[in-house]
Amino acid sequence: MLTDSAIDAVAAAVFRAPDPWVAEAYSAYDKEPLCFSSQDELARYLLTTLAEPRGHAFVFVVYPDMKGRAVRETIQLKPGSVPGHSKRYTWHGWGLISVQLYREGSIFSRVSANSQARAEKWASTYPDWDGPSAWNWKVVGSHARRLQRVLKSVVHATASSATK
Repeated sequence: MLTDSAIDAVAAAVFRAPDPWVAEAYSAYDKEPLCFSSQDELARYLLTTLAEPRGHAFVFVVYPDMKGRAVRETIQLKPGSVPGHSKRYTWHGWGLISVQLYREGSIFSRVSANSQARAEKWASTYPDWDGPSAWNWKVVGSHARRLQRVLKSVVHATASSATK
């Protein structure tokens, strides 16, 4: 289980590098996606989302030195699939860093990002996306690994304190 301090540490790590773009990966139905401009804002969102039963917090992160960009995408819902709602939003971009947090349960929190090889392999499938060459893959990997290390350290610290 992720503690509140572990969640704060992840939010701090996201904002440790300068000027990140951070947004919820999928918006609420018929709502604009939330974007976060500070560590405190992100931490509040993560804590609130994870306080819900079976809470799952999912955000995308892009740093300016990654060179690529997140592009907003509208998901049109099949009529009647979610009564009273017609759409929601997400983002696309080959180098987006995905941060997915779970408070408890059998699903593990994780940080991930595409590799350059994977992006190049799949690029023809999404010809309307900015190409993989728009991204600085060395920097994408560096930021993703930094966030993975922080998550691993706080999960380990949480697990260690739970066994004491």
